[in-house]
Amino acid sequence: MSRFGALLFCVAVLGWVPLVYAQAPRQLLSYEAATNTVTFALEAGAPGTSGPFNFDGYANGEATLVVPPKSTVVMNFVNHDGTPHSAEIIADTDPMPNMGGDPAIPRAYTRDATHGIPQGGTDVMRFTAPASGSFRIFCGVPGHGLSGMWIRLTVDRSAKSPSWIVP
Repeated sequence: MSRFGALLFCVAVLGWVPLVYAQAPRQLLSYEAATNTVTFALEAGAPGTSGPFNFDGYANGEATLVVPPKSTVVMNFVNHDGTPHSAEIIADTDPMPNMGGDPAIPRAYTRDATHGIPQGGTDVMRFTAPASGSFRIFCGVPGHGLSGMWIRLTVDRSAKSPSWIVP
């Protein structure tokens, strides 16, 4: 019996309707070499994860975005969570601040960094990466970063293109 025939059998005889549509995988990262532009989908409170304090499903520095030096970085931010969230690039040092307000790279923050952007809200961060350095992509709403809502950003002098590194 073909797959389609088996599906019809399940629907007709068993009254069961399986999920037949698969969601296409989202593209987090793209690169335009001619303009040295990195585009990254930064999703706060990504669905299907263990908790709301995450970026793209990762927290506590578990994932790292690596970009080439002096690249133009475009981060398309969206908040999926019912709690307001924001994003700001801060230095990768301890102690971590309680809230945002002091970005390590000019223009590397979303609007309302300390108040956050509501569910379904979007913003775009567009900045030039420095020649090198280690940073955190950090939620600037008070307490969120300290609760684990941060991932890493590394500007690697040897990188010829961006990469997304996860455990």
